[in-house]
Amino acid sequence: MKSLLKKILVVASMASLEAAPVGNPAAPKIIAEGFAFSPSVSADLRLGYEGDFVSDGKMEQEVESSGRVDNFEQCTNSGTVTLNILNRLDLFGVFGSCKFQGDWRFSDGSALYRIETETHYDFLWAAGARAILFEWGSTSLGMGARYSASNNTPIWLTTNGASSSVSRSQLEWRQWQVNLGISYNIDLFTPYIGGKYSSEKAHLFDFPTPIAPDDSGSNHFENREPVGLYLGCSLSNGKYFMLNIEGRLIDEEAVTISGDFRF
Repeated sequence: MKSLLKKILVVASMASLEAAPVGNPAAPKIIAEGFAFSPSVSADLRLGYEGDFVSDGKMEQEVESSGRVDNFEQCTNSGTVTLNILNRLDLFGVFGSCKFQGDWRFSDGSALYRIETETHYDFLWAAGARAILFEWGSTSLGMGARYSASNNTPIWLTTNGASSSVSRSQLEWRQWQVNLGISYNIDLFTPYIGGKYSSEKAHLFDFPTPIAPDDSGSNHFENREPVGLYLGCSLSNGKYFMLNIEGRLIDEEAVTISGDFRF
């Protein structure tokens, strides 16, 4: 089992820095004792941090153009608020900021164009839930769902390496996902693995320079692969604090580092 834990941690660390983070299926019960709330209470509160780093969201162009997005990166730093009920259900909100960086190509007649852009850090929010469905010994089966959204303002854009205006331009990003996973507790460690289904969309619009064929200042992206794999490990002695690292593969390449304090 220790060998399995090491393999999970290695794979998670290799996932490279786009769907949203998932978290441990056993998260509602991992921190059994908090600073202020008695373990016997039916509900308690957790506050935490979530850092999510996506090196490739694996997106493709839709509507105005076609073809893959060569790269779509996202960097997010957020605070989390979680209401835990009966150590079986987590209802959570995420509030922070994120930025995007992407590059793609399109052809217009005989000409080929390469577009690169980066946004400011702007407000991101998310809401979701996770629940433990079944327990057997140290094993937990759980499921969850999450919706995330952000509106971002581009800093710069280049067309074939030449700078272009980004005046009044915007990037809107929306994503929802559902997941099912299994975890196993080994003393301080709780490794987990699971699968997820997600829908992710980004809309770039009001660009004064063409970013798609027919001189269009608009483009739509969506994820190429809706089904993905996630795996990770939580570290906690069951009191006050939990640290978690997670990698996501197939539908995206991403790593998340998060931590929670129970009150």
